[in-house]
Order: sequence, then C-alpha cells, then structure tokens
Amino acid sequence: MTVKLDFEECLKDSPRFRAAVEGVECDVFELETRLEKLLKLCGAMLDSGRQYCAASKAFVGGVRDLSQHAQGDTMMSECLEKFSDSLNQMLDNQVELLDSTQQSSRHHIHTLVKEDMKRFKEARKEFERGSEGLASALHHNAEVPRRKQHEAEEAAQALQTARTSARSRALDYVLQINVIQSKKKFEILQFMLALMDAQACCLEQGHRLAQQLEKYRKELGDQLHQLVLESAREKRDMEQRHIMIKQKDLSQDEAVLEGRGEAPDGVVMEGYLYKRASNAFKTWSRRWFSIQSNQLVYQKRAKDALTVVVEDLRLCTVKPCPDHERRFCFEVVSPSNTRSAPPRCGGHPGGVGPEPPARGQAGSAGPGAAAGGERAVLRLPGARARVGPASTWASPCASSAPASHRAWGSISPRFAP
Repeated sequence: MTVKLDFEECLKDSPRFRAAVEGVECDVFELETRLEKLLKLCGAMLDSGRQYCAASKAFVGGVRDLSQHAQGDTMMSECLEKFSDSLNQMLDNQVELLDSTQQSSRHHIHTLVKEDMKRFKEARKEFERGSEGLASALHHNAEVPRRKQHEAEEAAQALQTARTSARSRALDYVLQINVIQSKKKFEILQFMLALMDAQACCLEQGHRLAQQLEKYRKELGDQLHQLVLESAREKRDMEQRHIMIKQKDLSQDEAVLEGRGEAPDGVVMEGYLYKRASNAFKTWSRRWFSIQSNQLVYQKRAKDALTVVVEDLRLCTVKPCPDHERRFCFEVVSPSNTRSAPPRCGGHPGGVGPEPPARGQAGSAGPGAAAGGERAVLRLPGARARVGPASTWASPCASSAPASHRAWGSISPRFAP
C-alpha cells in the first residue's frame, strides 16, 4: 500500500495527520521486515547456488577424467568431451546468473533496507523529539501566570522556537515517508525485472548450447539403440555358448582329447599341474604348464618369465609312477634326467573333480624342480591326453582301463584341440 502525506496537513499536526503517520509507520516497518527476510533468503539461495556450481564443476572434471580413460573408444571419448564442455559452459552461465542476482539485490533491495530505511528511522526520531519539545513548550506557556509578564514573554519565545523546529522536523519526516513510499515500488520492480532478465539470458544461452548438440544427440541416441540391440544379441549368444560348454564339459569327463597341434603361438598343450619343489620341505605348488617349441615350461602368473622343465620333449617318454606315495603320478623320462608328476584324477573314485580350463586351452605338466638326474614329482588333475608323437603321458588312473587305453593318462584339465 502506498500512502502519501500532505505537507499542509503536516503543519496543522491534526489528528488525521497523526493517524496517517501511524498507518504509514506500520506499513514501513512491515515492509522492512519482509525485505530483510527476502535478503536472507536471497543470500542463502546464492550460497547454495555457488555450492551447487562448485560441486557440478567437480562432477564435470570427473567426466573429463573419465574421457581420458576412454581414449581408446572414439565414440565414448567424443561423447564425454562434448557433453563435459557444454556442461561447463552452462555452469559458467549459472555463475554469471548468481553474480548478476547478487549485484541486483545489493543495488535495489539492500540499498532500500539499509540506507532509505535508516534515513526514515532517523527522521522519525527527530520528528518525535520535535513533537515532545513542542508539547513541553505548549504546556509551559499555558501554565505561566498573567502577572509574570517577563516569564510569559520567555515562554512565548520558547514556544515559537519549538513550533518552528517541530514543523521543520515534521516536514522532513513527511518527506522521508513520501520518498520511501514512492521508492519502494520501483526498487522492488527493478530488482525483479533484473532478476528475470538474468534468468532469461542464462536459459537462452543454455538453450543455444543444447541446440548446438541436438544433431549429435540424435545420432548418439540411434547408435545407442543399435548398441543395446547388439548387446542383447551378444548376451543371448554368450548364454547359449555357456550352456553348450557346460554340457560339453559334463559329457566329456572320460573323453580322449587331442593336443592343439601347431598353434600360432607355438603352444601345443597348456593347463594346470601340481609340482613338488626340490627343497627339503618338498612342498606341492600349482603352476600353469605348457608345451611349446618342444619344451615343457611353466609359470605362476602371466607376467612371470617361463621356467623350462624339459628342453626337448622329442627325446622323452612318459610313464606312470605306481611306486610313488601319491596317486596319479607320472614320469617324464629323458636322456638327461627323469621327472614325475601325480595328476588329480577327475573321473577316478575318490579323486578331486576336474578343473575345466579356459576355452581353447589344454592342461599341461608343471615343472619339477629337479635337475641332473634328480627325480622331480608333479601332481596333475586327471583327464586323458596325448602329448605328441614323441612322448606318451601315463597315469595310475588308467590302470583299470582296457589294455588298449593304458598308454594314456587320465589328466585333467582336459586338453582342447
């Protein structure tokens, strides 16, 4: 509500003027309370907005780091870089919006509350002080007796001075009331207009950035649709192959599997065996063995160097070790030394179940740590296999098999072609 006071009415100091002043004061004090609340809310909004922008910039930085991780994938790296750049520009626009909002609130609302309201309150105090002085002078002038002419003249002079001061202060107060009543309207409206202009500018800039990526977003959506379809097909194929491999493994526990022949990597057979160390403890260790380039080699991890157990398998033969304390042992006999290994027989009663190898891989003997004619003992999971034309693998697992099969050891894991 906007109420303007009349200066002529102010000079009269009538009850109507006093009532109008009282109504304006209530209105101004209520306006001050609401504006102070608005400033607090605006400050909280700006602080939260800056925290959001800071957290969002950190998130965009994480997206940029992720794009560095996906350098090998052109589609993903391009998507992450484009979107992170656009998000970063949008966040810059939001920071500008917050700065503009703070400047506008400080220029309009803060000035109205802290400066205009302050002048209003100071004028009100002076007005009340002048009114009290005038009331006191009137009271004193009325009480002076007739016979005291000199005192009456002094009281009249004091009354005139008090009336002049009170009217001057009343006029100043009315001016401040009229100023703040007229100023509050356009200050509040200017603040809201500046706020909405800043919001519109920020949204327009964000819309332009989004439009620049519209074509790319549509193309990316189409590509993602195809990727989803291809992923569903690959998942279905993998599930079918998983079922087939499980069925194949279960149905081939007693099958005789051949080696890989001349593979591109030179590996004829590969898989896990147990080997016994040559130290005093004679501990058993599980290692990955392979036959490659006519050598029997092993390693513990892929990054480890290969350890050669037998230099040339073409000069060796394999035979069972029935006299060894462990079951399923076999020997690799060469002109230089003899090495033996016990496999775990997957199909033998009481034996440990087979450990299926990776697809396209075969189990192989681990190195015995013996050298110079010392016997090295290996323990091998059971499944039948053939090393090659120059060697024969044997195992006590096959002792109950027909005579035509006793030359083959039940060595696990299975050897895949």
